[in-house]
Amino acid sequence: MIVSIEKNKDERNMEFIGTAAALLEQLRINPITVIVAKDKKLIPLDTDISDAKRIDILNVVSGG
Repeated sequence: MIVSIEKNKDERNMEFIGTAAALLEQLRINPITVIVAKDKKLIPLDTDISDAKRIDILNVVSGG
C-alpha cells in the first residue's frame, strides 16, 4: 500500500497488516493529531487497513 503522511510530505510504499491505529503506532504518530483515510474515505482508527491500496494520514486542524 502507499502511505502518505501529510505532516512531513512523506509518501512510501509499504506492506502492513492490521488496523489504522496499529499503523500510527508503528509510525510513532500520535492518533489525536491526525485523521486517517483509506482509499480516499475517512475511517475510524479501529478499521482493518490490510487490503488498502492507499492510506492518507492527514493533520487535524483546529482554530478558535
